[in-house]
Amino acid sequence: MKLQNLLLPQTGICTEECMYFRKFETEESKVDFTWDKDYIPMEKETAVSFDTYFNGCSVEKWFKYTKVRSISLHLHLKGQFRVTLMRKEKKLDGHTTRFLREETVGEENVEGNYSFLFESESNNGMLCFGLKCMSEEGVVYGGWYEGEVPQEEIRRVKMALVICTFKREVFVTKNVKELTESFLDNPESDMSRALEIFISDNARTLDPKDIVLNDKIHLFQNKNTGGAGGFTRGMIEVMKCREKHGISHILVMDDDVIINPESLYRTYVILSLLKDNYEDAFVGGAMLRLDQQFIQHEAGARWNKGYLISHKCGLDLREVDGCIYNEWEEKTDFNAWWYCAFPAKVVSEDNLPLPIFIRGDDVEYGLRNMKNLILMNGICVWHEPFENKYSSSMYYYIFRNRLIDNSIHHLKYKRRNFIKDLSSQVKHEIVLYRYKNAELLMDGVQDFFRGIDWFMQQDGEALHKDVMARGYKMQDINDLPVPFSYPVYERACRMEEPGRLRRMFRKLMVNGLLLPAHKTNEHTDPFIAPTYTARPLNFYRADKVLNYDYTSRKGFVTEKSLKKTWTLMLRLEGIAWKSRFRYRRLVKQYDRRSAELMKLDFWNKYLDL
Repeated sequence: MKLQNLLLPQTGICTEECMYFRKFETEESKVDFTWDKDYIPMEKETAVSFDTYFNGCSVEKWFKYTKVRSISLHLHLKGQFRVTLMRKEKKLDGHTTRFLREETVGEENVEGNYSFLFESESNNGMLCFGLKCMSEEGVVYGGWYEGEVPQEEIRRVKMALVICTFKREVFVTKNVKELTESFLDNPESDMSRALEIFISDNARTLDPKDIVLNDKIHLFQNKNTGGAGGFTRGMIEVMKCREKHGISHILVMDDDVIINPESLYRTYVILSLLKDNYEDAFVGGAMLRLDQQFIQHEAGARWNKGYLISHKCGLDLREVDGCIYNEWEEKTDFNAWWYCAFPAKVVSEDNLPLPIFIRGDDVEYGLRNMKNLILMNGICVWHEPFENKYSSSMYYYIFRNRLIDNSIHHLKYKRRNFIKDLSSQVKHEIVLYRYKNAELLMDGVQDFFRGIDWFMQQDGEALHKDVMARGYKMQDINDLPVPFSYPVYERACRMEEPGRLRRMFRKLMVNGLLLPAHKTNEHTDPFIAPTYTARPLNFYRADKVLNYDYTSRKGFVTEKSLKKTWTLMLRLEGIAWKSRFRYRRLVKQYDRRSAELMKLDFWNKYLDL
């Protein structure tokens, strides 16, 4: 069975060449690849290596999780080439390369197909290969890795792709079009009958004319109940037709991502070839940054009671070491729902996600249901980095949902740790003069204290509108009382911390809250700070600060207020006092009654179905 196709850079998806192949040229000879080609033209003595993120083969995982017995390489070439098969494995001081086989094939100006079996004493790490052009000209047209699997052992797989969207028409229509062209309308594809798409439109703004709806593509208008509500609506719709349509797996995917259809194909193949003891495994996709497409943000994660650990964050996937490190498996609790596939039987009338709107729904569902997570190089999405998606409303959900998730899963999040963490975040927002964010943090906690009955009675859409109204509104910079200057913004982003004594003094003065404020900084410039990565240093002794959001080119102004500071600190003390009497009881209550929130009857009422 074809395990994975060789990929080339493609405009509209990814153009980072070193994530696909590495070229080695001479002064006289070149590798003349351009993005408009679906092949690699080469001159004599040039070489290309495919020890890359998209074109290496995760042999260790193919043998561990699937019924693959051997792996071979198939190439479509024109000209004469020296083919070198390799296996690369991470070591403490870098990586090692084992050369497995070398063979010269082909003739000048002759096009042909060639196969090579990988034979190695070990299956650790990553299989890959290199090509050197031996004729005056050569062309690499493509190829694939193939696995030997008995036909009778291949599982029948059909995936339901569930997309939850809110006003992301450009992304959704583009992705659906590409998947339709690659699979649904392509009778030569193995996935032409193995994929259906279910779109839950939380904004109710997606025009059916922009997406050709048919028996494979379904669109549902839904209440704006966040990612949790949108994905659950899609799961409910899949449940209704699961048996009739023969759906074996559900793949949940964010609406604001760029995806290569090959990721879905590789996921499909993994699921088709799973060993019996891994038949319930989840298959996850890594998140790569949309602005720096070669940087990995996360490949699986641990919840760690809310102290989130993102695995392999910051890897440069242009580098061999980054790709090889990705082959190492680490303890994971969940895979985020930007891309995550799991057996459809996991979803049942009494095993639906929690209605917590956003931030933690994927965490909780993974903690509840995931036993094994399979991650492979080349299965990924490109997503806008979170620092480019600033929203005050998230502060309401951060702590509320952490408390709920930890309560349900007996993670022993002690009261003193909860108060310490809440105090730290509230005080951080106070020194940034972001008093509304501090209020939202405590609003979320106090709503947790209202108990599960209050939680179950809420209209998720109405509650979110109320939460949004309490936070900061992004405005055009020309409408703000602090003038915007890009050089000042750049300096704020790069500002270095002062020496130890000055840091101690600033901390003693509560970041300048106990000192007179200045209307401008020492350069007579306005005070400007980035929204997501702001530091207390950016606000030291400031009167007003323009909080600037680079992505939207908008911002909001926060202003120093001792009155609000003391009011919030008193409220924080009140929550700490109340928690002495209510925290443990509420943790037990959520644990005991959480199943009520997971049932279809509750969700039908919650979504007005």
